[in-house]
Amino acid sequence: MKESISIQEFLVSPNDLADWHVDSELAADNYNQAIHCIYQLVDEDVDGDVLLGLLEQVWQALAADEYLTEFEDENEIIFWAEQYIETQSEA
Repeated sequence: MKESISIQEFLVSPNDLADWHVDSELAADNYNQAIHCIYQLVDEDVDGDVLLGLLEQVWQALAADEYLTEFEDENEIIFWAEQYIETQSEA
């Protein structure tokens, strides 16, 4: 169940992304927004293990990607999150 998962452990600070991004503050803001979007987009009754897997894999999918600082607005982050969830559910 979704409400049993705390997303706080998946949020990052600018320090966490400083090795990959010059603007690590923007990168952290966008990363954290992506985490929040994923959490909001999944069904309320999603299996806890499935949600944990989705949130854990965001690090590999996005943390070092230069695209992280190139999102133009919240809609782009939402679109990325939707695509990410769809791709992960197909795997």
